[in-house]
Amino acid sequence: MKDRYDVVCIGSGPGGYSAAVRLAKLGKSTAVIDYSKDRIGGVCLNEGCIPVKAIIKISKLYFELNRDGSRYGLGKDIVKADMKKIVTYSKNTSKTLKQGLLYLFNKNRIDFIEGEAKLLTNKKVEVKQKESSSQTIEADIIILATGSKPIELPHLKFDKDKIISSQEAINLDCIPKSILIVGAGAIGVEFASIFNDLGSKVALSEIKKQILPGEDSEISSNLESIFKRKGIDVYTGCQTEIINISQDSVKVNLKSPNTQEKIEVDMILVAAGRRPNIDEESFLNAGIELDNGFVKVNDSMQTASSDIYAVGDITPYPMFAHSAYKESEIASLSIAGKNFRPINQLDIPRIVYSSIEAASIGLTEKEAQDKKLDIKVIKQYFKSNPRAVLSNYPDGFLKIIVDKNNHKLIGVHILGHEASELIHQFAISKVNNLTIDNIAEVIFGHPTFSEIIQEAAFSILGKSAHT
Repeated sequence: MKDRYDVVCIGSGPGGYSAAVRLAKLGKSTAVIDYSKDRIGGVCLNEGCIPVKAIIKISKLYFELNRDGSRYGLGKDIVKADMKKIVTYSKNTSKTLKQGLLYLFNKNRIDFIEGEAKLLTNKKVEVKQKESSSQTIEADIIILATGSKPIELPHLKFDKDKIISSQEAINLDCIPKSILIVGAGAIGVEFASIFNDLGSKVALSEIKKQILPGEDSEISSNLESIFKRKGIDVYTGCQTEIINISQDSVKVNLKSPNTQEKIEVDMILVAAGRRPNIDEESFLNAGIELDNGFVKVNDSMQTASSDIYAVGDITPYPMFAHSAYKESEIASLSIAGKNFRPINQLDIPRIVYSSIEAASIGLTEKEAQDKKLDIKVIKQYFKSNPRAVLSNYPDGFLKIIVDKNNHKLIGVHILGHEASELIHQFAISKVNNLTIDNIAEVIFGHPTFSEIIQEAAFSILGKSAHT
């Protein structure tokens, strides 16, 4: 470990490590600080994107084989779910990717420093190591990428046994017979899907009027219907009140303005969102400004202290790994004195990786109406797509909102299989100001899920051959 670097990144998640790699390739001497080598990759690799999606893959496969195995000619009761082995698989997936990161660090001569980092000034960082020793490191530029942690609700304090966060949910020894998930944003919906597919009795509660509160209302209502059909009890517009916690169960009262229902579950998973990891005192002492609990940044991801940049979950941008990657790219280009294109938040895809995926970009229909935009809306259903039918994924639909006059994309919302992949065709089109007419000119392979895009484009133009 050296005493001085051109750039020091605090945090080894997507924002921190990708900035370090980019800047090292641009010739900067670079170090990454994180409190443990085991945490390299941050929330994404350790408790978020990667392990959760690995578990989703297994739970979805388990559900499909046991539901449809005989239909496919594969017999009955093909597999039994073993939570310990599922968790092991998810951890091994993360471990493989972590090894890849360490390889990148070595290849690009990036120093990984293990210890707790604290800003002393806008150019100095104190690193406290496990053996209680500390060292001060200087840097011309500091990049903050300290990530986030689960929000703990005052009336639902984590005990890591009966009331858990997503951190414990991905490390369970066994599949709970019943579980209440409090919060129906992306995290809550994904875990509701996981446990339902693995055979748990799942209840999902949300204080707002719809699940996935920030998404298009038709996506949310249709996903709720699919969840209910799969046996998930969904409660919206309700508060959660614990009646009693015992060794065996938790008794809960779910209260809405007009009704209340008492349920009993093995455990509660609180999925009420995440809050940024911010050391407010040291950040303010270094000249950084905060805004509503987040680090205030300009278009180049630069803070009020010109030598300090911030990326990832601590900024006001959406808490997605793909946002952090883009933010780190912009910060790196800015530090290197190169041109960059600022982020337009309406160009950031939003994805929920439940058993039936939801993905969107741009405005919802209501947001477009509130802005009094002159729009045209078309929906295309997966049940009309040959690939969806032969794959036994007929649920869901594609909803496209375009400017009625010039046919530019205003918003796209997908509920269905491969939504997480399909949305990027629209992201490319939106970022490059392509119209629905341009999309309609593309020759799509057959049979593919992507054909639903072409058919929707044809429908908007009044040229559909199949509807």
